[in-house]
Amino acid sequence: ADSSSGGRVEAHCGPIYDIAFPQSGIMATAGDEDIRIWDVKGIVDSSDGNIQGSDKKMDPVKPKAVLRNPQASGSRGFVTPAFETNALATLGETMFAASGDGNIYAWDTNTGKQTQTLQGHSEIVHCLSACGSSLLCSGSEDGTVRGWDPRTSSQVFALNPLTGTEFAHEDEKKGSWIGCLCSDDSGSWMACGGGDRYVALWHVGSRRIITTMPTAGTPQAVVMFEDRVISGGNQSYVFHWSKSGELMGRAACKSKSVFSLAVNRAKSPHQLVAAGLTCIDLFVNHKTLCRSWGMSDEEM
Repeated sequence: ADSSSGGRVEAHCGPIYDIAFPQSGIMATAGDEDIRIWDVKGIVDSSDGNIQGSDKKMDPVKPKAVLRNPQASGSRGFVTPAFETNALATLGETMFAASGDGNIYAWDTNTGKQTQTLQGHSEIVHCLSACGSSLLCSGSEDGTVRGWDPRTSSQVFALNPLTGTEFAHEDEKKGSWIGCLCSDDSGSWMACGGGDRYVALWHVGSRRIITTMPTAGTPQAVVMFEDRVISGGNQSYVFHWSKSGELMGRAACKSKSVFSLAVNRAKSPHQLVAAGLTCIDLFVNHKTLCRSWGMSDEEM
């Protein structure tokens, strides 16, 4: 579709940290104080009516629901400020929210009720990834990657990327923050990256690092597709790695920094989308830059 068929919806007053689609036709956006649930069709209809010159202007789109992570209560009725939601992930009919208070909150996507609180991280949770059908993984400012079984609300493992193994004890030396995390379609492999400037590939079953991929910049996004790990960060490139850690190549981006990566598996050839500081880049065959869109919504 050309750029004239799109539109804008003012979803939050502040930044949006993540977007997820917990159900068909439903979109969730994560912001500084809450999570907002949207009807995708309503957004599209509003964009068509308000942007393409329709005589009938439609009312601004409003969220179907607003979810707010729990706030702690103190003495004399004091309530702590709401923490931001940094990432969203879905397993079945449950949506998980990575919170700035170090917790992960679970929401029933049918009722909008908060159902679980996963506790274990000591600092901000930055990223989440569903690994298979019954495991949730999280990365945090505390330098750990943790695995959770949502069926029992229990922590299954805590991994230390600095040593490449499970924690022997919680006070052992940790590395820097973990800012990005993903798993493959089977849930057998997981990749993570962060402040220590490398991408680590884990075998989930053995909970061991298989290989590390050193990066000149800080990894901020990672995705796994087929036989490769694709990463981006505070450099104007997307990097392609083999599972053995070999750099297979790199593709130049229009933006100076990459914050998010996604693969469109429905298209042939497959499409890779990289969202950066100033634009969104579309690649075909993984590495060929096809189109770019800047912040002005005009094709670059």
